[in-house]
Amino acid sequence: MNIKIPNYEILNFDRESLIVSDVGVSKVHSQPLVNVLSKLQLSSMITKSEINELLLENGLDADKAFQYLEKIIPFKAVSDTYFEKIVIIHDWRGKVGLESLYLQELGGLLEFRNIVDTNVVKAVQDLSCFIVIVCYSYNYEVIKKLHFDLAEASPRSAISVCWPMGDLFCIGQPYIPEIGNPCHFCMVDRLVDNKSVTSNQNNWAGVLAFCRSKHLSVPFKALSLYQELLVMGAVLRVIKFFTGSECVRRFQDDVLYVSYLQLSDGKIFKDSIAHWYMCDCLRGQ
Repeated sequence: MNIKIPNYEILNFDRESLIVSDVGVSKVHSQPLVNVLSKLQLSSMITKSEINELLLENGLDADKAFQYLEKIIPFKAVSDTYFEKIVIIHDWRGKVGLESLYLQELGGLLEFRNIVDTNVVKAVQDLSCFIVIVCYSYNYEVIKKLHFDLAEASPRSAISVCWPMGDLFCIGQPYIPEIGNPCHFCMVDRLVDNKSVTSNQNNWAGVLAFCRSKHLSVPFKALSLYQELLVMGAVLRVIKFFTGSECVRRFQDDVLYVSYLQLSDGKIFKDSIAHWYMCDCLRGQ
């Protein structure tokens, strides 16, 4: 069972601590319990088993301590969450610590993997995960193999690819193989194909086509600290939109939209993506 951790404050005094939450003010004399409450504050969502493990690590009776916690902070069970966990696969090498930042914002149901991790596909096998591939550098062959290996191993998961594209940073629509909506390569392969038959203005597509033919990563100018923070915030906003338990209006069409972040000023605009008739995601359909 997933549990949403509410907001509360801890006021520490010499002989006791006060817990201020929506249910009122409670006194806590147990330092191990205060330690648990301090650690729970770092998460927005956590599983019941993880709370029990945390209680046992602090020498507490898991059942009795959990019952007491329910009285002083209003836990909320989240039983209708589709995604079992969030998996962020990345090769981030920026100034901003991606993992530490997202741990603070997204809580315990979160896992990090490197893009070259050979065990990443096995880690999501037959699960329903929200998978985000954050590319610092874009290598077409590596991303494509990883993308479709994940899709085959975990067809109920959503896969969103986020990558730099010239003066933009793109946050891809979540592709869910079981649903069959357009995938990341419906967009990318269409861009490359259009570049080969028309003289369009997408220079990135031309660079990608060249790098793909030479089996190279697409070169990308390092981001400034300001731009990194914009990127981290924009990606985080999309993750929370699709995985959060808050009462946010979500529509079926939301899985069709890719977001473009302008690195110059932080403006975001969206565009709907259609299937590319030659894309590998349409095989067998």
